[in-house]
Amino acid sequence: MSDPLGDAVDTALEHAGADAVAGLAEGRREANGTRCLNCGEPLKANYCPECGQGAHSLRRPFWSLLGESAETLFSIDSRFARTVPDLIVRPGRMTRHYLDGQRARFLPPFRLYVLASLIFFILMPLVMGKGVAFMPKGTQDFADARAEIEASHNDGDMTDEEYQSAIRGLDQAEQVWRGGIPGLVTPTVPNAEGDVAPPPDEEWAGFMPREALDAVREAGANGDKDAARFAEIMDEPGRLAEETQRWIPRMMFVLLPVYACLLALVYFWRRQFLFFDHLIVSLHFHSALFFAMSIGLVLVPFIGLGWVSLALIVYSNFYLYRLNRVVYGRGAFSSVLRTVTLDSLYIVILMFALLMAAILGALSL
Repeated sequence: MSDPLGDAVDTALEHAGADAVAGLAEGRREANGTRCLNCGEPLKANYCPECGQGAHSLRRPFWSLLGESAETLFSIDSRFARTVPDLIVRPGRMTRHYLDGQRARFLPPFRLYVLASLIFFILMPLVMGKGVAFMPKGTQDFADARAEIEASHNDGDMTDEEYQSAIRGLDQAEQVWRGGIPGLVTPTVPNAEGDVAPPPDEEWAGFMPREALDAVREAGANGDKDAARFAEIMDEPGRLAEETQRWIPRMMFVLLPVYACLLALVYFWRRQFLFFDHLIVSLHFHSALFFAMSIGLVLVPFIGLGWVSLALIVYSNFYLYRLNRVVYGRGAFSSVLRTVTLDSLYIVILMFALLMAAILGALSL
């Protein structure tokens, strides 16, 4: 069984490489000497006034570079207290200030996104998993989950109300898993003894006809390695889910410039906005969503996943509406129209990104 927390941290940290490397050229370091090593111009500051090359040397001990890189990545100062509340509570205000050149008091957008995504992908397995794995080695082990809940209740770690709520939630999750997808996955039906009987209609195996899957298995048995691998994936869907989860943070990172392109598309005639501006908006928007989803994860045990999901949908659309109003200076009707347009385009792209994550997850097996 893979470690979901470790995987989440690994994938989130992959987003931070460029930011850490960029920090190697900054910081409080002594200059190389009195003249620029590139053009020979006398140095009066940290950068050459003639050619712009940095005055600092990168030829230093490895541990010095590594330590400085980590410090650049994880440094959180007083700007955090000014950035995050403004980002979450006042949609578009910080972004507008940043684009206007008032940047010193805010965290850099890329570092802000890394921090927000890191918090979310660490919290998600901790809060949603609760230490209960529903997909060990490709199976839905609801019996073990129920036994763990029973043990916690018997040990006094859970009140009767919490126990009943946990059991109801587990029953609902199992019902969804057993119920299948209409037209794609045939539901399994419990028999009179309470055990799960074989599905009454076996024409479908997951999302593909059973005859097609049998043909794939036969091809695999005859030496087709790709067919054998595909059949193995279909037999153990939990492994595919785990690998897909590894790729989702990476696909979200790829979507940052994609969303910036969507903003550029709906504002293609506004020449005063460059792609850089749209990218900053995209970074701030996704950072705010990650912070909001992190807060939502904490609230799930108290108010339920349904209310949290509804609140996130409302908040994300309100945030996007305010971005159009505050950052781009559009009117109310125009902002609503662009919010709907961006939602429609982005949901298609997001579904495609999730499909790509599943494909890349399958290829990673």
